[in-house]
Amino acid sequence: MKTRNGRPASPDDVTARRTVRRARARATTAMEDVESRLDRGLMGTSNEDTSVDRLAFRYVFVPWDETRAMEERVMVIPVGQEMECLLNELRAHFRSAGARDGAHAKDEAKQKEILRAQLEGNAGAGGDRGPLSDDLMAAAMSMQMAQPVPLLQGSKKTGHVHVNMYVDDRGISKGLPTNTRASMLSAEAGSPQQVLGDAFIARIFDDDDGFKRLDFTLDECSSDAAWMKKAKALATDRQANVGDVQRTMAELSGKGVVDLDAEAAPKAPTDPTQLPGPHQDFEWSQDDDEVTLKVRVPAHTAKTDVSCVFGPGSQKMSLQIKTLSEMEGKSMRVVDNEGDVDLLFQEIIPDECSWSLVTNSGERAFEASLAKRQQLRWLSFLRRGGPPETTY
Repeated sequence: MKTRNGRPASPDDVTARRTVRRARARATTAMEDVESRLDRGLMGTSNEDTSVDRLAFRYVFVPWDETRAMEERVMVIPVGQEMECLLNELRAHFRSAGARDGAHAKDEAKQKEILRAQLEGNAGAGGDRGPLSDDLMAAAMSMQMAQPVPLLQGSKKTGHVHVNMYVDDRGISKGLPTNTRASMLSAEAGSPQQVLGDAFIARIFDDDDGFKRLDFTLDECSSDAAWMKKAKALATDRQANVGDVQRTMAELSGKGVVDLDAEAAPKAPTDPTQLPGPHQDFEWSQDDDEVTLKVRVPAHTAKTDVSCVFGPGSQKMSLQIKTLSEMEGKSMRVVDNEGDVDLLFQEIIPDECSWSLVTNSGERAFEASLAKRQQLRWLSFLRRGGPPETTY
């Protein structure tokens, strides 16, 4: 074999040419496979189609900078990395964008100060109130996560399809600017909160047994989108159906019907001495899948004022809100997880619980969603009693 200049080809030249030919053949085969899968409808007939295994999926980028247009992006799913592929991509984005966009981007000492206050506040809620070591702080500063914010929480009602917004988990310590468009979308979906920095929106299917990346497209960033209507309807249902079960059971009780779930569940205490103290001033409601906890807070309350831990175990949580102590007769303690004083009425799934600060009609509130381990009706929020279930 000769080269183009007529000289004999070396063994390395021959090997290189064979490698190029094989690479081209593989690329051609891959493209034909994609086209074949498209022809056979294996990329999904709709954004929420869970019947196929996608080669790629679409998601939306919402820049904090309103002079930049929102973008629809496509990601090819690496083999065996369907779950982590997007999160890896977003972590890299947040690491680089945070170093550019944050008010404290160049001030590592300021970032560390804010992050230390956040972490020590959370640790204090778990009983460990000591200062964090330099090694732990160094590890925390080196970490970068993509924090999911549920816009449409997956459940049986949604066919286990979730729509999540992903944000920089260190947005506060980096001093990232407010993302107005993402904040408005979150509020429209019934989860109002201040989003900091760039945001991404994606759809998944997750029923604990199976996981799939689905499509989320730019045209769905609208109040008229089907998923948005579903999210708003579910939020409305959570408020509207509070008390429905109680009214129904009250009617049935008068007809001699026994509620077997209520008979089997722990009974709410009737001894006034066992009722919670004045620091446990909150509202709560429930549906089949979750319990919602709401605490009204001062308007200036920020995430750094809140320490919320779900656990340890499946029947405990801790909630402290610093700004509550500014109100006469209030304590920052709302629920304690030390000992067995404030056991939750039933078990929860800690990893599926979440919380946020919301503002509606000028009123600031802390809200937490506690995923029920069993679809049983709670007679009270805590086993030892507390405020009655709220009807809005």
